Amino acid sequence: MNIIDLDVQGMTCGACVQRVTTALAPIDGVQDVAVDLRAGRVRVTAEANVAPSQLISALAARRYESVVVTNGAPSGQVTDSPPPPAAPKGGCCCS
Repeated sequence: MNIIDLDVQGMTCGACVQRVTTALAPIDGVQDVAVDLRAGRVRVTAEANVAPSQLISALAARRYESVVVTNGAPSGQVTDSPPPPAAPKGGCCCS
């Protein structure tokens, strides 16, 4: 099993959690989807054949931008400085 952590922009409510979960859970090989709404993170437990790009594409189809989290920071982010606040985006009915 692989653990893939994603930083997901635009999740603001329980409906977002449901949309993100229903976008990722049906992907063949995905075993579990855990959404941390407050942190804006999603942890996917999946078989080795599941590529992070599959997850990112599934979220993009639901209008959520996402990046893989590496060493505790989103890809391309510097780990010793906090990321800038993101503008609300995503498929949320609240934004």
